[in-house]
Amino acid sequence: MNNELADELHKIYIQEAAECWDVVEEAATMLRQQQEKLTKYELRHVAQRDRIAILEMQHKQQQAEIESLKAKTLTDEEINQVAIDMGMFGDLSHDEIELCRNVLRKANEK
Repeated sequence: MNNELADELHKIYIQEAAECWDVVEEAATMLRQQQEKLTKYELRHVAQRDRIAILEMQHKQQQAEIESLKAKTLTDEEINQVAIDMGMFGDLSHDEIELCRNVLRKANEK
């Protein structure tokens, strides 16, 4: 009788172990899948961070170019003052001021 009981207990143990192994295997598979997804998200994050860094650098360059262009541009008043300082008349017309700006722009391109 004890041997029969021991055999039954052994069968139950083996059955339970097999059922537990399936759960463990399923859990391991799920963990691997989650890690794969996490790795993909991390790679996307790194790529997006790099894109942002590139865009920020481009933005800074554009801002510097804008500031440089602003520094090279004279206001209407400044152009009029140059005309007065040269002994010419002040209050240049809009067309005359645009002519002065275009000449300066062309000179700056060279």
